[in-house]
Amino acid sequence: MADNKKTKIEQLERELESLKSEISQEEDRKKRVHRKPTVLYEWSSPARVFKRWEREKLFTVYLWLLVIIVILLFIKEYLTILVIFGLGFVIYAMVTFPPDTINHKITDVNVEWFQKDYDYEDLTDFWFSQRGEQIVLNIDTKYSLPARLVYLVDEKQKKDIYKILSEYLEYKEFKKKQNFFSQIIDGKYIKM
Repeated sequence: MADNKKTKIEQLERELESLKSEISQEEDRKKRVHRKPTVLYEWSSPARVFKRWEREKLFTVYLWLLVIIVILLFIKEYLTILVIFGLGFVIYAMVTFPPDTINHKITDVNVEWFQKDYDYEDLTDFWFSQRGEQIVLNIDTKYSLPARLVYLVDEKQKKDIYKILSEYLEYKEFKKKQNFFSQIIDGKYIKM
């Protein structure tokens, strides 16, 4: 009977210590949130990778889309035809209109992406890749949307950003070689 009470008291003491630790962590988090973050690095860049296509390339893509639409007409896939039209419009918009310039910030508490702040505790790791001639900073999040924050950076900015972010996040190391599709979607991984 006495052992049972002693065990319960020890268990309650462990729970109390755990709760005290959680309260302390929450108070630390509130202190960080309520104080004004210190900007460690700030830059402006286009919102996305952009390369204007020549008329011949755009004509070739639309010719292929037209062939696909004709085939889909024969098999009466009208909904898929609408999707192809939407895809054609998106392609036209992406290769014709240059992106807006966005301001980015890295602070001692979070990073800013499209004027929204993401705390370091909500981020997992970061890495650089190269898409065409552009260098891309990728920061993976714990969210499903957005799963990754993507920033365009210059070669000279890359080193400064790496030095700052590596204090707060881990640099992602690819264990296996990137496959072809991963290089097209994410860009070619840059080892630091």
